[in-house]
Amino acid sequence: MPPHRLFACLASAFAALALSTPSVFATQVIANWDVVPGQMIDAPFKVGVVAFHETGANVDFKVNGAAVASVDDPTWNDRTGVWEYWFELDPADYADGPLTVAATANTDGAGESRTLTDLTLYANSNGSLTNSTVVWLDWENGDDGNPGTEASPKKSINAGVQAAGDGGTVYLKASENYKLTNISGGAFTYWTTVSAAPGLDADDVKILTYGASDSTGRFSKSGIRWKNVAMYCDPGPGYSNIFYINNGQRVWFDGCWLYDKNGRWNGTTAFNNQGGVTYLTNSKITDVNNSGGSFHRNMSIERIGSDIYRVGSGLVAINVKIRTMDKGDTAAHPDFIQLYNPNDISENVILYNIECYDMLAQGFFGGAGTAQDVALVNIILEKDPPNSALMSQMSGLWKHILFWNITEADQTFNFRNSADMEDIYVQNCVFSTFIADNQDNPAFNITHAHTKALNWNQTETLGENATLGDPQFVDYDNDNYRLLPTSPAYGTGSLPPGVPADVNGVPYDPESPNRGVFAKANTGEKKKPLAEHISVQVTPNGDASDIHATLVDSANGRYQIESSADLVHWTPGAILFSDDQGRVITREKLIPQPTRRFYRLRRIDYPHVDLLP
Repeated sequence: MPPHRLFACLASAFAALALSTPSVFATQVIANWDVVPGQMIDAPFKVGVVAFHETGANVDFKVNGAAVASVDDPTWNDRTGVWEYWFELDPADYADGPLTVAATANTDGAGESRTLTDLTLYANSNGSLTNSTVVWLDWENGDDGNPGTEASPKKSINAGVQAAGDGGTVYLKASENYKLTNISGGAFTYWTTVSAAPGLDADDVKILTYGASDSTGRFSKSGIRWKNVAMYCDPGPGYSNIFYINNGQRVWFDGCWLYDKNGRWNGTTAFNNQGGVTYLTNSKITDVNNSGGSFHRNMSIERIGSDIYRVGSGLVAINVKIRTMDKGDTAAHPDFIQLYNPNDISENVILYNIECYDMLAQGFFGGAGTAQDVALVNIILEKDPPNSALMSQMSGLWKHILFWNITEADQTFNFRNSADMEDIYVQNCVFSTFIADNQDNPAFNITHAHTKALNWNQTETLGENATLGDPQFVDYDNDNYRLLPTSPAYGTGSLPPGVPADVNGVPYDPESPNRGVFAKANTGEKKKPLAEHISVQVTPNGDASDIHATLVDSANGRYQIESSADLVHWTPGAILFSDDQGRVITREKLIPQPTRRFYRLRRIDYPHVDLLP
């Protein structure tokens, strides 16, 4: 069930670093959908928006032009694992077909609202849109002349997709030798799913997308959802993409693993930059030069040779864990997030709940172009080795940027004199060294920042309610940057509006919150899965199987449900809260019909799940 509404939005008082006049421009809410569009929904579906503004935000929702909800505060959305503004859309309230979902994010004070681009979903409670076609592939033993049944599978992905059609499903049997050569052009209206067969995961099904000879990484079909498969390139030395996506195309990677077989210093970028839209959920990217993508949620990224994110309009990244950035012997210039968009504006960008460790890179880095309306919320950046000269340094043109609940370990954060800045808000952060070459800039609104030490040209701490000294991390040597109760940043913070929980989804203490990225209640402990499991007999419903399962453990706990078809391969599912009786309820609709399904609970103290092996 949804969590209790923990507290009302706190009012925030932002004081300028020096005496200044306020901006003459009204700042706009920073807001984006936390939904992959185009999904077909046959059960109640929680539609979420992430939104931030220095005066607070609220969101109004409409469906097919009619108002359906006004949401004043972010709460826990168990479908996404995100504290956000959401409402529940029941497709049974509408005829089967397209739904136009609209959202307007408003400020709680002065400022401009933002109307998001309409979201299209497809109601299908009556099943009239369902394409129940399932095509099986087997690279080792299949043939494209076969009918595509489990017993007589096809071979190539292109043949499988064409046979499945719009909204159909393609299952891939185990093989490490699949090749993606081409998929014929056009666009699907609904997502057509290409997935590892039931009981398999991404380690069992590997697809070469770009090779030195017969696989190019290009395909012309828009609207494919890749699920639980590994996709890699092996191009030989030199620049390449794992996926080349044309302008206007959309592609969704769900539970996938994307990597370069030659490692992170081979020059590979996960995706080209030609205007296509890439959604990544519950997936991981490893061993590439640049990660890329338009939308990340519940992601793991490891072993990167250069940049994680480059500022581009509409970029959204939520619940991401990053480990190891290092340029090696290359000439790369690694950054966690870099602005480089000459002669153009990148706007409405959200990076929310990000952990980045072992970062031999600069954190926040400026460059040519303009970044406008950017929310950087609940982010930890750890530089390693700590004596590296790399720093976060803001240059270029930055307009209306929120640095909220940031922890930077071992890295200097410098607002450079060369930067042109307007409406910069820094609140509730923990820095190693925090300096400003242009500290008299009236654009700076800094409050409740903690700094470990001042450098040679910084004679006083920056902002109002600043603290100074050793932050007293729980275990610095083992990357545990939670605060000890004796820390000057412990319980002395001031929460930005609309951010009730920390980087792992643990609620902050609203009365005396910690500064930085971790709440007091976030112990970092992860509990082992329960040994027990339950078996559910399936009740067929047409061509699908509706499964409702109730699992019971402790009351008011946070859990992840894992499911299995064989008690060997377990698939992580939604993160849910148990009710007062300890009940956790899950629902699945599976095609084709299984005969039995197994479930178990994993108790967790916070919702971010390690996806890497």
